[in-house]
Amino acid sequence: MRADRAAPDDADDDAWRLGFPREPSREVASSLRESDARLERRWRAFVANGRDARARGELVRAFARANGVGREARPRLWFAWSGAEAAKRASDTTYEEYLRAAELSDDAAAATTRDAQIEMDLARTFPEHARFAETGDALPALRRVLRATATSAAAGYVQGMNYLGGFLLLVMETEEDAFWTLHVVVDVMFAGYFTEGLKSLRADLDTLDHRFRCVSSEAHAKLESMGLAVKYFTARWLMCALIGCASVPIVLRVWDLIFVDADREPRETIMRSSLAILALQAPWIRAAEDMSSSVECIREAGSTIDNIEAYLQRVSLLRETHFPSKPAPAPAVTPTSRKRTSRYEPPPTPARAAMTPVANTLYASLVSFFSPTPSKTAVSTPRASGLAPKRLWSFEETQATPKRTRVEADGSGSHAQSSMFAKSKTPLKSPLKSPLLAAR
Repeated sequence: MRADRAAPDDADDDAWRLGFPREPSREVASSLRESDARLERRWRAFVANGRDARARGELVRAFARANGVGREARPRLWFAWSGAEAAKRASDTTYEEYLRAAELSDDAAAATTRDAQIEMDLARTFPEHARFAETGDALPALRRVLRATATSAAAGYVQGMNYLGGFLLLVMETEEDAFWTLHVVVDVMFAGYFTEGLKSLRADLDTLDHRFRCVSSEAHAKLESMGLAVKYFTARWLMCALIGCASVPIVLRVWDLIFVDADREPRETIMRSSLAILALQAPWIRAAEDMSSSVECIREAGSTIDNIEAYLQRVSLLRETHFPSKPAPAPAVTPTSRKRTSRYEPPPTPARAAMTPVANTLYASLVSFFSPTPSKTAVSTPRASGLAPKRLWSFEETQATPKRTRVEADGSGSHAQSSMFAKSKTPLKSPLKSPLLAAR
C-alpha cells in the first residue's frame, strides 16, 4: 500500500523543486508540493485577464509578497524585475566579450589564482544535483558564467558567487540571462556583500542579531548565555539569499520577494526572510538543552518549514514591524592620570572623624613628653596643614623651669644665688674652703 502511494510521487515531474532531491521528511515534501500547486492555480487566475506582471504595479507586488510567482513566468519576471534586462541593453560589452577578456587577462598570475579558486568552488556547488555532477551539463556553463562575472564585477570573483550562479542557471532560460542576473545581484542588489572586508554583510548580520533580540528576547538570551549569536551561523543566509540553507520551494518564494522589490529594498527583504525563519524556530531554541542542540536548531531552521503561506505571512508582518534602533555603544572610559601629590589625603570616614580628637590628644602628649623644654622666645608655631594636628594647649602658659647661672661678681669665685635658694641665710662656700678639706 505504501508502494502504491509512493508511485505517483516517484513518477511525477520534479520541476517544482528544480531537480533537487526530495526532502528527507515525506510530510514536509508533500506539504511543499501542495503549496506549489496552490500557487500555480492562484497565479493563473491572477493573470487570466491579461494583467502585465512585468510592470510591477502595487497589485502585482502585493500578490507576489503574499504568494510568489508562477513557475513558467518566473524566469522572464526575474530577468525584468532585477534590472538585468536593462543592464544588458545599456552595456557596451556583451557576454561573449567578457568571456574573451577573462581568457586573455593581462595579469596571468591573478587569472591563474582566480581560475584555481573557481575550479575548487565548482566541485562544491550542488554535488547532490544530477546536472552539477562531473558528467553534468551545468558545470561547464557555470564555469563560463563565473569567469565572466569575475571580469565584470567590481570586486572580481568572491566565494559564494558559485551558489548564486548555479541556482540562476537552473531557473533562467539561457546561460546569458543567468550571467546578467548574477551581475546585477552582485554589483547592485547586494552591493557590499562581495567586497573586500564584507563591511555591508557584517553590518546586516549585526542588524539581524539585534532584530532577533527584539522578536524573541528569551531565545536570544538563551543563546547569549552560551556565548552564541545568530550572526555566527547566518552569514550564508544573507550572502546566498538562503540558497542551500532552506528547502528549494522556500528559496524560490524568497527570491520572488527579493526581485519584486529589487528597486526598493532587496537587502531588507532577505533580512526579513531570515528573521522570519529564526522567529519560527525560536521555541525550539528556547527548549534546547545544550549548546550543540541550540546550534543544530539554527542550522536546520530553514529545512523545517512546511507551510509556505504561513511563512510568507510572517515575512509580511515583519515588513510592518518597526524595530528600535540599536543602542549606541558605550564610550570608552579613558583612565585619568594619577599624579603623585606631596601628601596623602585619606577619604573622610565616620570612624576617622570620631577618632580625630583622641589622636590629637595623644600626639600632643607625646610631643610634650619627649621634646625639650622650650623657652618663651623659641616657641614654634603649630602647623595649620598636613597630618600633624593643632596642639590643644600652648607651652607659653607653663612656667619655665629656673636654671642656675654662673656669674662673676666682684672678682670672687663665689656663686650667685638663684631664686630657689633666696630664703637661705647661710651663703654657700667654695668646696676648697670647706673645714673638712682644710683639716687635711
